[in-house]
Amino acid sequence: MDQVVKQAFESVLTLFMLGLAGFYLVRRGWVNEAVKDFLPKLVVGLTLPLYLFSTGLRVLGKDDLGSLVDGTMVATLTMAATFFLSFVLIKILKVRKGRRGLFTVGFSFSNTMFLGLPINVALFGEASLPFVMSYFVANSLWFWIFGCYLLSLDSPDPRPSRIISFDTVKKILNPPLAGFLVAVLFIATGVPLPKFLDDSTYMLGSTTVPLAIMYIGMGLASLKRNSIKIDKDILGVMSGRFIFCPILTVLICSFFDNPTIMNQVFCIQASLPVLANSSIMAGYYRSDTSFAVLTVSLTTMLSLITVPIFRVLVSFM
Repeated sequence: MDQVVKQAFESVLTLFMLGLAGFYLVRRGWVNEAVKDFLPKLVVGLTLPLYLFSTGLRVLGKDDLGSLVDGTMVATLTMAATFFLSFVLIKILKVRKGRRGLFTVGFSFSNTMFLGLPINVALFGEASLPFVMSYFVANSLWFWIFGCYLLSLDSPDPRPSRIISFDTVKKILNPPLAGFLVAVLFIATGVPLPKFLDDSTYMLGSTTVPLAIMYIGMGLASLKRNSIKIDKDILGVMSGRFIFCPILTVLICSFFDNPTIMNQVFCIQASLPVLANSSIMAGYYRSDTSFAVLTVSLTTMLSLITVPIFRVLVSFM
């Protein structure tokens, strides 16, 4: 147990130091808004797809593809359970109109890739990648199909977006998922990758974790203390992220004969901060963006405490 606790804190402290580097760059004035706009585009559009492609080729074999599908189905059930539980809490807490969709999205969907990937790799190694991807696929499907529909209902515009559209499909098939699917295609067909492509994709992809965590640090450096106002709705979202979603995930996983590492990764994924895209889409639909930004920022800061705690708890699984 002492070793598990030590590993958890060392892994989080490693990520904390990377985030501190991003925090420092902002405080020194070396990072402007243009850089902060460019960095997520670089990670999501280039380095993360290449990381998932190159790492997928290294850690997955043909025999692992079936478990990847099974994991996505289990993760989808956990998404559904937390999604519908959020509706119950909306009634209990009497969440006001204009942020109900944001409440459900914040309650149900976690930052499974931009933050979840580096954390799980740090905690469990690259063997966790297939299960990180399983949860990510389910999380993405539910967010872009159902989550965005609910966010559109928060808009002052009374016309909601369609649940399924061509734009929805494009967002589901995002660059990170595309990179991983290309790796799956290579694995399934057995086509070898030329060494120069293997080396170059690996080198570019290996920059993903430090860049992603540094970006989180940059965002925290920009958060003003006088803008932090915690109300019952924010506490409700936090209860979803750090209490209800992990508990429901563990309960649902207990009904299946999953590998232990899958259950552990799913529990960590379910306990991570609010999905960052929620604040972006809140701005797009002109809903309560301050509520969205605050839930993302607060849950991200609290994850420095909660991740080590959950790492210790999942060691008993």
